[in-house]
Amino acid sequence: MPQNSVLSRAARALLLVSLSLGFLNACGDNGPSESPSLSAEERQQLEQRIAALEADVTRLQAQVAQQQQDQGRTEQENTALAAQVETLRTQLAEARELLDSQDWDGVLVRLDEARGEVERLKALLQTTEGRLSLVAALRFGDAPFALDQPFTTARGDTVQFSELRYWLTNVKLRKQDGTTVALAHSYHLMDVMKAQDVEGTASPTVLPARRREQVDVAAVPAGTYTGIEFSVGVDPAYNDDMSRQAGELHVLTNMASISWMWFTSYIFTKTKGQYVTADGGAAPFAWETGTNADYRTVSQTFAAPVTVHSQKQLTVRLRADVAALFSTLSPRTTPTINASDAASRSTLSNAFQSMFSLEAVENPDR
Repeated sequence: MPQNSVLSRAARALLLVSLSLGFLNACGDNGPSESPSLSAEERQQLEQRIAALEADVTRLQAQVAQQQQDQGRTEQENTALAAQVETLRTQLAEARELLDSQDWDGVLVRLDEARGEVERLKALLQTTEGRLSLVAALRFGDAPFALDQPFTTARGDTVQFSELRYWLTNVKLRKQDGTTVALAHSYHLMDVMKAQDVEGTASPTVLPARRREQVDVAAVPAGTYTGIEFSVGVDPAYNDDMSRQAGELHVLTNMASISWMWFTSYIFTKTKGQYVTADGGAAPFAWETGTNADYRTVSQTFAAPVTVHSQKQLTVRLRADVAALFSTLSPRTTPTINASDAASRSTLSNAFQSMFSLEAVENPDR
C-alpha cells in the first residue's frame, strides 16, 4: 500500500533532480500525498537505476572477496566489509519491493540510501591495495623471440637459442615526488627454457620447459605513480648469502651455483645457444653474469601519472629486445662469458639493462 511521504518538498526536489525523473506531484511539507501513476518509460528508468546499483554491488562484492585472499585484513575488517555489502543488497531488494507496490517515494529513498552506501564503500576500497601486472615480452628485433630459431644480429652473426633466463627483482613504483614504493617479495625468475635436470640434487629432478614473461603483484599500495623501476640480478644482501630466501629465490633453479664464483652466488642472467661459424658449421656459446658488480637497475617513466587502488588495476607492458645483447658482443669473438671475464660481464649486464623499453601502460577500472 502507498505510504505517506516523509520527504520535504525541497528534499524531494533534490532527489528528483539527481534521478532525472520529474514525475512526483508537489505536496505540503510533511503532509500526505497520493502516489501518482508512472508512465512505462518512467518505471523503466527506476528499474534501470536499481539494476545499475545492483551491478555496482556485485563488482564491489567481488573486489571485497578478492582482497580477502590477497591482503592481510583482520577477520573483523572482512566482516565489516561483508556487512556493508549485505546492507546494500537489502536496500536494493527493498527498493524492488517498493517499486512493485508503486510506492515511488519509498523507492527514491532506498535508492538514495543505496547510492550513498555504494560511494562510501568505493571510497573505502580506494584506500586499499591494488594489483600490478608487469609484462616483459621477449622479442628479437621485430620478430617474436623463440628457441631453436635463427636470428641475425646487428654484427652479422647468425644465432639461435637453447635457453634465456634472468632474475627480475626489486620492483618499485615511483611516486610524483620522486620517492619509490617497493613491492614485497619481488624476486622473479623470467625465462624461456627447455626441460632440464636440476643440478645439486641427490635424486633426479627435472625443471619443466617454461616460458615466463609476466609478473603479477597482488598487493600494491594505493597511490598515484609516475614510473616503475626494477633490477636485473640479485642484490648483494641475498646474492652474498643464499641461505636467505625471498620471493622465488631458491638454489634449486639452476640459477645458483657454488662453483660459478669462488663463493656461492646466484647467476643473474643466462644466455645459451649456438652460432654459425666462419666455415658454416655451428658452435655453442654460453653467456652468464652473476657478481654484485653485474647488478643493474632499469627505470621507466609513464607518459602520464596512474592511480592504483582496489578498483584501478595497473598493467605495464615492456618490450625486452634480446637483439640488444649482441649490439657490442659477438659469440664468434666471445663464445663464453663467466666469472673470469669481468669486462665482458659488465658489457653484457649493460646490454640487459638497455634491452627494456616501455610499450604501454594500462590503468582501467576493475
